[in-house]
Amino acid sequence: MFYNILTPFLYLFILASFISQTPVFAAESVDRILFRLRFKVHILNGFADNANPLIIHCYSLDDDLGQHTLWKGQEFQFKFGLNLFRSTYFECTFKWGSKSTDPFSVFTGNIESITCKATGNCFWKVTEYGIYFSNNNKDWEKRLGW
Repeated sequence: MFYNILTPFLYLFILASFISQTPVFAAESVDRILFRLRFKVHILNGFADNANPLIIHCYSLDDDLGQHTLWKGQEFQFKFGLNLFRSTYFECTFKWGSKSTDPFSVFTGNIESITCKATGNCFWKVTEYGIYFSNNNKDWEKRLGW
């Protein structure tokens, strides 16, 4: 009988742990997060001038986020939940003047869910020299050239 009374509370505790950004059992330190369910992708226009805008189009299998025009210093961001099987996938195309890219992965569940786990943010900066990745908006790594 006592078990029947505690069961709903146990389920609520487990559900709260999965829904929260930082699981209840790992809340004391971001560095010790075991998993994260929500992420945000940031696309930044890192060009030196406004001669040409950056035109992006991002989408997944389920969601088309549309085409966006970014001028120098502007940012497009979107957030989403990681699916149960970590197969969440978003890709974007980038166009700047006469240069363009094929569809480029900006979030793959089994890769960026690990590299962006600490902050929950994945940053992509597009410049004259290519596309750069960071998980903290400070340390940039070139991932693709034009």
